[in-house]
Amino acid sequence: MNNNIKTKFKYWMMWSPIQSPVVRQICAKMTNAERAKAVSLVCIYSIWVTLTFVLPIVNVLTYQSFLSMVIAIVLITIYIVGIPYWMKRQKKFLCSTEWSREQGLTPEQIKLFAFRL
Repeated sequence: MNNNIKTKFKYWMMWSPIQSPVVRQICAKMTNAERAKAVSLVCIYSIWVTLTFVLPIVNVLTYQSFLSMVIAIVLITIYIVGIPYWMKRQKKFLCSTEWSREQGLTPEQIKLFAFRL
């Protein structure tokens, strides 16, 4: 793989159509170590979503029992309650990057999405 393709792939891994311009800029300026940390955080979040959202829904659709419904409701509630924690964690990580520190960014200044929540 040539360097141009590798570079494009690295930036693609950190791109999202709903990112705010600030997040897009932070991701573009990440060092390799920061990018690796970001990828590990994405993996952890993916596991979290799978365990607390996807699997409970699949379980309910597969088994259609009262117990699976109760378990799904509990796990999905845990997922929803955990969303603010994950967003704070993401903002904290983005502010810890070298470029963000140079810019003096704080978690309160970072808007994660291009739209308003």
